Amino acid sequence: MLFFGKSSASSAKSEAQIEAERLQLERLKGMVREVLHKMRDAAPPDAERYHQQVKDLCTDKTLPLEFKRKALDYARSYECNANMRGTDQLLHEAIRMAAAEHMKERTQKLGEARKLYGKACTLGADMDFRKAAQRLMDTIMLTGGVVRQGPTRAKPLDIAPKTPNRAKL
Repeated sequence: MLFFGKSSASSAKSEAQIEAERLQLERLKGMVREVLHKMRDAAPPDAERYHQQVKDLCTDKTLPLEFKRKALDYARSYECNANMRGTDQLLHEAIRMAAAEHMKERTQKLGEARKLYGKACTLGADMDFRKAAQRLMDTIMLTGGVVRQGPTRAKPLDIAPKTPNRAKL
């Protein structure tokens, strides 16, 4: 007998279909969680790739809106953290290069760090990181490359005779 609902045969089919859709949804959520777990300690290029994978997985209409929003927020913050870590690492390498007077390598590392810094700022890096990285970049630019041979105004030539060591007399 058919009323406004479905017959018992079609409802059994729909229950199986609903169960299959639920399993598919759980598999999809599991894939998103797995990609997010990989992003936590990923390098900046890998984090960018994983972020794109999360975006692609979240285009599925069956995922709940709240789950999509949280997954995309986590992916964004993980990519931002990866870019911040990469920026910090490259800036410290640039400091070591500047201290060792390797100016070309310093400039190369500084350029790479600025690219990652821009990505991190775009993804929402906090102001503390921005200010610290900017100060570090300024310090790096002022470090190294200025070696003067001979006397300068700050270090004039010492023409005074050396004082004898009177302790050994």
